[in-house]
Amino acid sequence: MVINYIYKLSDKGRAKPKLDIATKMNCLDNFIEEFKTNITVLADNCEQSTIDQIKMRGLTPIELSLGNSENTRYAMQFAIDNFPKDSYVYFVEDDYVHLPGSLLALQEGLLIADYVSLYDNPDKYVNAKDGGPNPYIVNGGEDSTVMLSKNFHWKTTNSVTMTFAASIKVLEEDKPIWWAFTATKISNSFFAFRVLTRQAFSFSKGSLREYVRSVRRYREFLSIKAQSKQKRILINAIPGLSTHA
Repeated sequence: MVINYIYKLSDKGRAKPKLDIATKMNCLDNFIEEFKTNITVLADNCEQSTIDQIKMRGLTPIELSLGNSENTRYAMQFAIDNFPKDSYVYFVEDDYVHLPGSLLALQEGLLIADYVSLYDNPDKYVNAKDGGPNPYIVNGGEDSTVMLSKNFHWKTTNSVTMTFAASIKVLEEDKPIWWAFTATKISNSFFAFRVLTRQAFSFSKGSLREYVRSVRRYREFLSIKAQSKQKRILINAIPGLSTHA
């Protein structure tokens, strides 16, 4: 199995609290240690000092100035245009760390699912009514099927972040869906995956204005869903082998 890696690194983006050890270069070093080869770095809106540090690690970055959604589209189109149709690609954001065994897990996961994440997102364990960010979580979890590859357990999930793996064939077939959910400034992986896995859409229970907005989004959701060729299987490792730092 051939897996190529597209590592998306940027000096811009939303400021969020992070683990002290999760610097840009520490995360990149960890990734190189675990995955070794076939790494393409997209350096989007990066300072020269960051470019220099990437080059010091033996990588030649592709320098861009695109922003979130355009960077996502660029990464996907780059994979479709440059990697063999029978190969796979792992898109990785620049604030993840991976455990030993991540490569083997990724290889096994791609044999049983269309989309694979190594991150077991904590948003799947906090009820929406208790303030959890995922509106589909009740009773402390989501409806899932637990699956077993040779060495790892997985669960089907309703969404993952933009750090995930898929085959080039699947990515190319699903391109219209991804383009629909990267039409705004920030990519919407949550609804993209709900369309790709053919899951339901919940209406807002807030104000009338929010309800109307929700209905409009639902109509858009149905229109985009109709473009999806087939139901995709989306899984994440349990326990997780990477974390959003």
